Amino acid sequence: MTDSPSRDNHDTYDDAVHTVAELLEADFGDWELATVRELVASRPGWEQGKVYDGQVVVTPGRPGTQLVLEAGKLGFDSTRYTYGQVRLLDHSYRSSPGGAAASRIAALAEALAGVGEPVRYEDCGGGPGLRWRGERHTVIFQSSRRASRLAVHPLSPLHGAAAEIAEALHDGGRPGERERVLSYGPGATLARRRAAFGEVYDAVVGRIGLPTLHGGSAEGPGVRWRNERRLLLLTGDAAGVVLEVHDTGESEEEEHRTFKWGGPWSADEPSDFRHLPYLWQLDRGGPGWGPDVFPGGRLAPSLDHLQDALTVLLGSFVEHLPPQVGLNWTGFVITHNGRDSVRLGFDPEEGLRAYRADRAEEDSAEKAAAMREIGWQHRERWQWSARFPEAAEESAERAARLVVAQLRAEGVRNPGEECGLRDVSCNDMGTLDLYGAGVGR
Repeated sequence: MTDSPSRDNHDTYDDAVHTVAELLEADFGDWELATVRELVASRPGWEQGKVYDGQVVVTPGRPGTQLVLEAGKLGFDSTRYTYGQVRLLDHSYRSSPGGAAASRIAALAEALAGVGEPVRYEDCGGGPGLRWRGERHTVIFQSSRRASRLAVHPLSPLHGAAAEIAEALHDGGRPGERERVLSYGPGATLARRRAAFGEVYDAVVGRIGLPTLHGGSAEGPGVRWRNERRLLLLTGDAAGVVLEVHDTGESEEEEHRTFKWGGPWSADEPSDFRHLPYLWQLDRGGPGWGPDVFPGGRLAPSLDHLQDALTVLLGSFVEHLPPQVGLNWTGFVITHNGRDSVRLGFDPEEGLRAYRADRAEEDSAEKAAAMREIGWQHRERWQWSARFPEAAEESAERAARLVVAQLRAEGVRNPGEECGLRDVSCNDMGTLDLYGAGVGR
Protein backbone atom coordinates (compact mmCIF):
# COMPACT_ATOMS: atom_id res chain seq x y z
CA MET A 1 0.00 0.00 0.00
CA THR A 2 1.36 3.40 -0.93
CA ASP A 3 0.61 6.80 0.51
CA SER A 4 -2.75 7.84 -0.88
CA PRO A 5 -5.68 10.14 -0.24
CA SER A 6 -8.46 8.49 1.72
CA ARG A 7 -11.76 7.58 0.12
CA ASP A 8 -12.70 11.26 0.55
CA ASN A 9 -10.52 11.98 -2.54
CA HIS A 10 -9.01 15.28 -1.43
CA ASP A 11 -6.89 15.60 -4.57
CA THR A 12 -6.59 19.39 -4.35
CA TYR A 13 -7.43 19.63 -0.63
CA ASP A 14 -10.49 21.79 -1.42
CA ASP A 15 -12.83 19.40 0.38
CA ALA A 16 -10.56 19.31 3.44
CA VAL A 17 -10.34 23.10 3.56
CA HIS A 18 -14.11 23.37 3.23
CA THR A 19 -14.59 20.80 5.98
CA VAL A 20 -12.39 22.71 8.43
CA ALA A 21 -14.35 25.89 7.77
CA GLU A 22 -17.64 24.05 8.30
CA LEU A 23 -16.47 22.44 11.55
CA LEU A 24 -15.27 25.75 12.95
CA GLU A 25 -18.68 27.35 12.35
CA ALA A 26 -20.69 24.40 13.64
CA ASP A 27 -22.25 24.37 17.10
CA PHE A 28 -22.54 20.82 18.44
CA GLY A 29 -24.30 22.02 21.58
CA ASP A 30 -24.51 19.21 24.12
CA TRP A 31 -23.34 16.64 21.50
CA GLU A 32 -26.55 14.63 21.91
CA LEU A 33 -27.92 12.87 18.83
CA ALA A 34 -31.00 15.10 18.82
CA THR A 35 -28.78 18.20 18.82
CA VAL A 36 -26.61 16.79 16.05
CA ARG A 37 -29.74 16.27 13.96
CA GLU A 38 -30.73 19.89 14.55
CA LEU A 39 -27.24 21.01 13.55
CA VAL A 40 -27.36 18.97 10.34
CA ALA A 41 -30.76 20.40 9.46
CA SER A 42 -29.49 23.95 9.98
CA ARG A 43 -26.34 23.65 7.83
CA PRO A 44 -26.66 23.80 4.01
CA GLY A 45 -25.28 20.70 2.39
CA TRP A 46 -24.96 18.71 5.61
CA GLU A 47 -26.50 15.25 5.75
CA GLN A 48 -26.88 12.68 8.49
CA GLY A 49 -25.91 9.13 7.65
CA LYS A 50 -26.33 5.93 9.60
CA VAL A 51 -26.60 5.74 13.36
CA TYR A 52 -24.69 2.83 14.89
CA ASP A 53 -24.14 1.76 18.49
CA GLY A 54 -22.28 4.69 20.03
CA GLN A 55 -21.67 6.33 16.65
CA VAL A 56 -23.29 8.53 14.03
CA VAL A 57 -21.98 9.45 10.57
CA VAL A 58 -22.42 12.99 9.24
CA THR A 59 -21.53 14.51 5.86
CA PRO A 60 -20.42 18.07 6.69
CA GLY A 61 -21.09 19.81 3.39
CA ARG A 62 -19.17 17.87 0.73
CA PRO A 63 -20.28 14.49 -0.67
CA GLY A 64 -17.86 11.73 0.24
CA THR A 65 -16.53 13.49 3.34
CA GLN A 66 -17.50 11.66 6.53
CA LEU A 67 -17.46 13.08 10.03
CA VAL A 68 -17.81 10.15 12.42
CA LEU A 69 -19.00 11.16 15.88
CA GLU A 70 -18.11 8.65 18.60
CA ALA A 71 -19.59 8.10 22.06
CA GLY A 72 -16.16 7.00 23.25
CA LYS A 73 -16.00 6.79 27.04
CA LEU A 74 -19.79 6.83 27.33
CA GLY A 75 -20.17 3.38 25.75
CA PHE A 76 -22.04 1.81 22.83
CA ASP A 77 -25.48 2.52 24.33
CA SER A 78 -24.94 6.27 24.49
CA THR A 79 -26.44 8.75 22.05
CA ARG A 80 -24.21 11.53 23.34
CA TYR A 81 -20.89 11.83 21.60
CA THR A 82 -17.50 12.82 22.98
CA TYR A 83 -15.47 13.49 19.84
CA GLY A 84 -15.50 13.29 16.05
CA GLN A 85 -13.01 12.42 13.31
CA VAL A 86 -12.64 13.03 9.57
CA ARG A 87 -10.07 10.82 7.84
CA LEU A 88 -8.10 12.86 5.30
CA LEU A 89 -5.01 10.88 4.29
CA ASP A 90 -4.07 7.21 4.52
CA HIS A 91 -0.40 6.26 4.72
CA SER A 92 1.40 3.01 4.35
CA TYR A 93 2.84 2.07 7.75
CA ARG A 94 5.69 4.52 8.32
CA SER A 95 8.71 2.87 9.93
CA SER A 96 10.65 6.14 10.01
CA PRO A 97 9.83 9.87 9.88
CA GLY A 98 9.99 11.91 6.72
CA GLY A 99 9.53 10.60 3.21
CA ALA A 100 6.62 11.08 0.85
CA ALA A 101 4.03 10.93 3.64
CA ALA A 102 5.63 13.86 5.49
CA SER A 103 5.68 15.91 2.28
CA ARG A 104 2.01 15.23 1.60
CA ILE A 105 1.08 16.04 5.21
CA ALA A 106 2.98 19.32 4.98
CA ALA A 107 1.22 20.26 1.74
CA LEU A 108 -2.20 19.51 3.20
CA ALA A 109 -1.36 21.42 6.40
CA GLU A 110 -0.31 24.43 4.35
CA ALA A 111 -3.69 24.44 2.61
CA LEU A 112 -5.61 24.02 5.87
CA ALA A 113 -3.64 26.78 7.60
CA GLY A 114 -5.40 29.29 5.36
CA VAL A 115 -8.60 28.75 7.34
CA GLY A 116 -8.81 30.99 10.40
CA GLU A 117 -5.79 31.37 12.64
CA PRO A 118 -4.65 27.92 13.73
CA VAL A 119 -1.87 27.22 16.18
CA ARG A 120 0.97 25.39 14.44
CA TYR A 121 2.96 22.77 16.30
CA GLU A 122 5.47 20.04 15.53
CA ASP A 123 3.54 16.82 15.07
CA CYS A 124 4.91 13.31 14.52
CA GLY A 125 6.76 11.79 11.58
CA GLY A 126 8.30 15.03 10.40
CA GLY A 127 4.96 16.64 9.64
CA PRO A 128 3.18 19.69 11.10
CA GLY A 129 0.03 19.78 13.20
CA LEU A 130 -2.64 22.48 13.40
CA ARG A 131 -5.10 23.39 16.12
CA TRP A 132 -8.12 25.69 15.93
CA ARG A 133 -9.76 26.59 19.22
CA GLY A 134 -13.33 27.83 19.22
CA GLU A 135 -15.54 28.86 22.10
CA ARG A 136 -16.99 25.39 22.63
CA HIS A 137 -14.85 22.94 20.70
CA THR A 138 -11.38 22.33 19.30
CA VAL A 139 -10.54 21.22 15.75
CA ILE A 140 -7.16 19.53 15.29
CA PHE A 141 -5.26 18.36 12.22
CA GLN A 142 -3.05 15.54 13.46
CA SER A 143 -1.29 12.44 12.17
CA SER A 144 -0.13 8.98 13.17
CA ARG A 145 2.00 6.36 11.45
CA ARG A 146 -0.99 5.29 9.35
CA ALA A 147 -3.25 8.29 8.79
CA SER A 148 -3.86 12.03 9.00
CA ARG A 149 -7.18 13.21 10.39
CA LEU A 150 -9.24 16.12 11.54
CA ALA A 151 -10.42 15.63 15.12
CA VAL A 152 -13.19 17.60 16.84
CA HIS A 153 -13.37 17.68 20.65
CA PRO A 154 -15.72 19.53 22.99
CA LEU A 155 -13.97 21.90 25.39
CA SER A 156 -14.46 20.94 29.02
CA PRO A 157 -15.81 23.65 31.34
CA LEU A 158 -13.49 22.30 34.06
CA HIS A 159 -9.74 22.54 34.64
CA GLY A 160 -9.02 25.20 32.04
CA ALA A 161 -5.65 25.94 33.63
CA ALA A 162 -4.59 22.28 33.34
CA ALA A 163 -5.63 22.27 29.68
CA GLU A 164 -3.59 25.42 29.02
CA ILE A 165 -0.53 23.87 30.64
CA ALA A 166 -1.01 20.65 28.67
CA GLU A 167 -1.21 22.57 25.40
CA ALA A 168 1.94 24.55 26.16
CA LEU A 169 3.90 21.46 27.18
CA HIS A 170 2.59 19.43 24.25
CA ASP A 171 3.62 22.04 21.70
CA GLY A 172 6.88 23.32 23.14
CA GLY A 173 7.71 21.72 26.46
CA ARG A 174 11.30 20.81 27.27
CA PRO A 175 12.36 17.48 28.80
CA GLY A 176 12.32 17.76 32.56
CA GLU A 177 9.42 20.20 32.79
CA ARG A 178 6.86 19.06 35.32
CA GLU A 179 3.66 20.72 36.52
CA ARG A 180 1.26 19.53 39.22
CA VAL A 181 -2.15 20.53 37.88
CA LEU A 182 -4.40 19.13 40.63
CA SER A 183 -4.05 18.14 44.28
CA TYR A 184 -6.57 15.70 45.73
CA GLY A 185 -6.26 16.74 49.33
CA PRO A 186 -5.68 14.49 52.33
CA GLY A 187 -7.69 11.31 52.67
CA ALA A 188 -8.98 11.20 49.08
CA THR A 189 -10.62 7.85 48.37
CA LEU A 190 -9.98 5.78 45.27
CA ALA A 191 -13.38 6.78 43.90
CA ARG A 192 -12.64 10.46 44.49
CA ARG A 193 -9.21 10.22 42.84
CA ARG A 194 -10.70 8.35 39.91
CA ALA A 195 -13.39 10.95 39.28
CA ALA A 196 -11.00 13.88 39.67
CA PHE A 197 -8.42 12.43 37.29
CA GLY A 198 -11.17 11.77 34.74
CA GLU A 199 -12.16 15.43 34.78
CA VAL A 200 -8.58 16.53 34.16
CA TYR A 201 -8.16 13.92 31.42
CA ASP A 202 -11.29 15.19 29.64
CA ALA A 203 -10.07 18.79 29.86
CA VAL A 204 -6.67 17.89 28.39
CA VAL A 205 -8.16 15.77 25.59
CA GLY A 206 -10.56 18.60 24.78
CA ARG A 207 -7.56 20.82 24.14
CA ILE A 208 -4.89 18.60 22.51
CA GLY A 209 -6.81 15.52 21.35
CA LEU A 210 -6.73 11.82 22.15
CA PRO A 211 -3.50 10.26 23.44
CA THR A 212 -1.17 7.88 21.66
CA LEU A 213 -1.21 5.37 24.52
CA HIS A 214 -3.31 4.78 27.62
CA GLY A 215 -1.75 3.14 30.64
CA GLY A 216 -1.30 2.77 34.36
CA SER A 217 1.19 1.76 37.05
CA ALA A 218 0.99 1.01 40.77
CA GLU A 219 1.68 4.68 41.45
CA GLY A 220 -0.77 6.28 39.06
CA PRO A 221 -2.15 6.55 35.52
CA GLY A 222 0.15 6.94 32.53
CA VAL A 223 -1.45 8.69 29.54
CA ARG A 224 1.00 9.42 26.71
CA TRP A 225 1.00 11.88 23.84
CA ARG A 226 4.06 10.66 21.97
CA ASN A 227 6.08 11.55 18.93
CA GLU A 228 9.56 10.38 18.01
CA ARG A 229 11.18 13.22 19.98
CA ARG A 230 8.97 14.38 22.82
CA LEU A 231 6.70 12.55 25.25
CA LEU A 232 3.98 14.33 27.22
CA LEU A 233 2.84 12.24 30.18
CA LEU A 234 -0.36 12.84 32.15
CA THR A 235 0.20 10.94 35.35
CA GLY A 236 -0.28 11.23 39.07
CA ASP A 237 -0.06 9.64 42.47
CA ALA A 238 -2.06 9.55 45.69
CA ALA A 239 -1.50 13.30 46.06
CA GLY A 240 -2.75 14.55 42.70
CA VAL A 241 -2.29 14.90 38.94
CA VAL A 242 0.95 15.82 37.15
CA LEU A 243 1.98 16.70 33.59
CA GLU A 244 5.55 15.83 32.60
CA VAL A 245 7.68 16.26 29.48
CA HIS A 246 10.34 13.67 28.58
CA ASP A 247 12.76 13.02 25.78
CA THR A 248 11.10 10.03 24.11
CA GLY A 249 14.22 7.99 23.43
CA GLU A 250 15.89 8.58 26.78
CA SER A 251 12.72 7.94 28.78
CA GLU A 252 11.84 4.70 27.01
CA GLU A 253 15.40 3.37 27.15
CA GLU A 254 15.35 3.84 30.91
CA GLU A 255 11.95 2.15 31.18
CA HIS A 256 13.09 -0.79 29.09
CA ARG A 257 16.20 -1.19 31.26
CA THR A 258 13.94 -1.42 34.29
CA PHE A 259 11.95 -4.22 32.68
CA LYS A 260 15.03 -6.04 31.41
CA TRP A 261 17.41 -5.78 34.34
CA GLY A 262 15.19 -5.06 37.33
CA GLY A 263 13.23 -7.50 39.41
CA PRO A 264 14.20 -10.23 41.85
CA TRP A 265 16.86 -12.80 41.06
CA SER A 266 14.97 -15.45 42.99
CA ALA A 267 11.62 -16.14 44.63
CA ASP A 268 13.18 -15.29 48.00
CA GLU A 269 13.69 -11.64 47.07
CA PRO A 270 10.88 -9.05 47.17
CA SER A 271 8.94 -8.36 43.98
CA ASP A 272 9.15 -5.01 42.17
CA PHE A 273 5.79 -4.86 40.43
CA ARG A 274 4.94 -1.74 42.41
CA HIS A 275 7.98 -0.01 40.91
CA LEU A 276 7.47 -0.84 37.23
CA PRO A 277 7.09 2.19 34.89
CA TYR A 278 3.73 0.80 33.78
CA LEU A 279 1.72 -2.35 34.37
CA TRP A 280 -0.49 -2.09 31.30
CA GLN A 281 -0.77 -0.07 28.10
CA LEU A 282 -3.63 0.27 25.65
CA ASP A 283 -3.04 1.30 22.03
CA ARG A 284 -6.16 2.34 20.13
CA GLY A 285 -4.45 3.83 17.12
CA GLY A 286 -4.55 7.37 18.43
CA PRO A 287 -2.56 10.27 17.01
CA GLY A 288 1.19 10.39 17.47
CA TRP A 289 4.13 8.16 16.72
CA GLY A 290 3.74 4.79 18.44
CA PRO A 291 6.81 2.95 19.76
CA ASP A 292 8.95 0.69 17.57
CA VAL A 293 10.19 -1.46 20.45
CA PHE A 294 8.24 -2.80 23.42
CA PRO A 295 9.54 -4.21 26.71
CA GLY A 296 9.11 -7.73 27.92
CA GLY A 297 6.85 -8.23 30.91
CA ARG A 298 7.88 -9.02 34.45
CA LEU A 299 7.37 -12.68 35.41
CA ALA A 300 6.48 -13.83 38.91
CA PRO A 301 8.78 -16.61 40.18
CA SER A 302 6.43 -17.48 43.06
CA LEU A 303 2.77 -17.30 43.96
CA ASP A 304 3.50 -14.59 46.52
CA HIS A 305 5.03 -12.50 43.75
CA LEU A 306 2.02 -13.21 41.53
CA GLN A 307 -0.31 -12.00 44.28
CA ASP A 308 1.65 -8.72 44.42
CA ALA A 309 1.46 -8.43 40.63
CA LEU A 310 -2.28 -9.03 40.36
CA THR A 311 -3.05 -6.79 43.33
CA VAL A 312 -1.43 -3.75 41.71
CA LEU A 313 -2.55 -4.61 38.16
CA LEU A 314 -6.21 -5.07 39.11
CA GLY A 315 -5.99 -2.05 41.39
CA SER A 316 -4.78 0.00 38.43
CA PHE A 317 -7.68 -1.26 36.34
CA VAL A 318 -10.16 -0.17 39.02
CA GLU A 319 -8.66 3.29 39.51
CA HIS A 320 -7.04 4.22 36.20
CA LEU A 321 -9.04 2.61 33.38
CA PRO A 322 -12.44 4.33 33.84
CA PRO A 323 -11.06 7.90 33.68
CA GLN A 324 -9.39 7.06 30.38
CA VAL A 325 -11.84 4.71 28.62
CA GLY A 326 -15.05 5.25 30.56
CA LEU A 327 -17.52 2.36 30.55
CA ASN A 328 -15.29 0.04 28.52
CA TRP A 329 -14.71 -3.36 30.11
CA THR A 330 -11.43 -5.25 30.21
CA GLY A 331 -10.61 -8.90 30.73
CA PHE A 332 -8.09 -11.70 30.37
CA VAL A 333 -7.66 -15.41 31.05
CA ILE A 334 -4.84 -16.97 33.09
CA THR A 335 -3.91 -20.40 31.82
CA HIS A 336 -2.03 -23.23 33.54
CA ASN A 337 -0.15 -25.67 31.35
CA GLY A 338 -2.16 -24.49 28.37
CA ARG A 339 -5.59 -24.92 29.98
CA ASP A 340 -7.82 -22.09 31.22
CA SER A 341 -7.65 -21.63 34.98
CA VAL A 342 -9.26 -18.29 35.88
CA ARG A 343 -10.96 -15.62 33.79
CA LEU A 344 -10.74 -12.12 35.22
CA GLY A 345 -12.76 -9.11 34.16
CA PHE A 346 -13.38 -5.53 35.17
CA ASP A 347 -16.47 -3.50 34.34
CA PRO A 348 -16.68 0.05 35.73
CA GLU A 349 -20.34 -0.43 36.65
CA GLU A 350 -19.97 -3.91 38.17
CA GLY A 351 -16.41 -3.98 39.48
CA LEU A 352 -13.97 -6.88 39.38
CA ARG A 353 -15.18 -10.38 38.57
CA ALA A 354 -13.54 -13.80 38.46
CA TYR A 355 -14.77 -17.01 36.84
CA ARG A 356 -13.65 -20.61 36.66
CA ALA A 357 -15.23 -22.93 34.14
CA ASP A 358 -16.67 -26.13 35.59
CA ARG A 359 -18.77 -28.41 33.37
CA ALA A 360 -19.91 -30.66 36.19
CA GLU A 361 -23.67 -30.90 36.47
CA GLU A 362 -23.56 -31.25 40.25
CA ASP A 363 -20.91 -30.75 42.94
CA SER A 364 -20.42 -32.87 45.98
CA ALA A 365 -20.61 -31.18 49.35
CA GLU A 366 -16.86 -31.68 49.75
CA LYS A 367 -16.06 -30.07 46.40
CA ALA A 368 -18.38 -27.13 47.01
CA ALA A 369 -16.77 -26.57 50.41
CA ALA A 370 -13.29 -26.71 48.87
CA MET A 371 -14.22 -24.19 46.18
CA ARG A 372 -15.64 -21.78 48.76
CA GLU A 373 -12.52 -22.24 50.88
CA ILE A 374 -10.48 -21.07 47.89
CA GLY A 375 -12.68 -17.98 47.67
CA TRP A 376 -15.29 -18.78 45.02
CA GLN A 377 -18.66 -17.33 45.96
CA HIS A 378 -21.35 -18.61 43.59
CA ARG A 379 -22.02 -21.82 41.70
CA GLU A 380 -23.51 -20.90 38.33
CA ARG A 381 -24.28 -22.91 35.22
CA TRP A 382 -20.98 -24.33 33.97
CA GLN A 383 -18.84 -22.15 36.23
CA TRP A 384 -17.94 -20.78 39.63
CA SER A 385 -17.77 -17.02 40.10
CA ALA A 386 -16.76 -14.30 42.53
CA ARG A 387 -17.56 -10.60 42.42
CA PHE A 388 -15.80 -7.65 44.02
CA PRO A 389 -17.98 -4.63 43.18
CA GLU A 390 -16.52 -2.02 45.53
CA ALA A 391 -14.32 0.69 43.99
CA ALA A 392 -11.65 0.21 46.64
CA GLU A 393 -8.13 -1.16 47.01
CA GLU A 394 -9.49 -4.13 48.93
CA SER A 395 -11.35 -5.43 45.86
CA ALA A 396 -8.11 -5.93 43.94
CA GLU A 397 -6.45 -7.57 46.95
CA ARG A 398 -9.31 -10.03 47.40
CA ALA A 399 -9.46 -10.91 43.71
CA ALA A 400 -5.68 -11.48 43.62
CA ARG A 401 -5.85 -13.76 46.66
CA LEU A 402 -8.57 -15.82 45.00
CA VAL A 403 -6.53 -16.35 41.83
CA VAL A 404 -3.43 -17.33 43.78
CA ALA A 405 -5.43 -19.72 45.98
CA GLN A 406 -6.88 -21.39 42.89
CA LEU A 407 -3.47 -21.78 41.24
CA ARG A 408 -2.00 -23.10 44.48
CA ALA A 409 -4.77 -25.71 44.60
CA GLU A 410 -3.73 -26.75 41.07
CA GLY A 411 -0.16 -27.27 42.20
CA VAL A 412 1.40 -24.19 40.57
CA ARG A 413 4.74 -23.19 42.10
CA ASN A 414 6.38 -20.94 39.51
CA PRO A 415 3.55 -19.04 37.77
CA GLY A 416 5.94 -17.11 35.54
CA GLU A 417 6.96 -20.38 33.91
CA GLU A 418 3.83 -22.50 34.29
CA CYS A 419 1.10 -19.97 33.49
CA GLY A 420 0.20 -17.73 30.57
CA LEU A 421 -2.32 -15.19 29.31
CA ARG A 422 -4.90 -15.31 26.56
CA ASP A 423 -7.97 -13.32 25.42
CA VAL A 424 -6.50 -10.05 26.70
CA SER A 425 -8.85 -7.27 25.62
CA CYS A 426 -10.33 -3.89 26.46
CA ASN A 427 -13.80 -3.77 24.95
CA ASP A 428 -12.45 -5.57 21.85
CA MET A 429 -10.92 -2.28 20.73
CA GLY A 430 -7.20 -1.77 20.20
CA THR A 431 -4.29 -3.70 21.70
CA LEU A 432 -4.03 -4.15 25.47
CA ASP A 433 -0.61 -5.26 26.76
CA LEU A 434 -0.23 -6.50 30.34
CA TYR A 435 3.40 -5.99 31.28
CA GLY A 436 2.81 -6.47 35.01
CA ALA A 437 0.52 -9.50 35.13
CA GLY A 438 3.31 -11.74 36.42
CA VAL A 439 2.71 -14.45 33.81
CA GLY A 440 3.80 -14.84 30.21
CA ARG A 441 2.11 -12.80 27.51
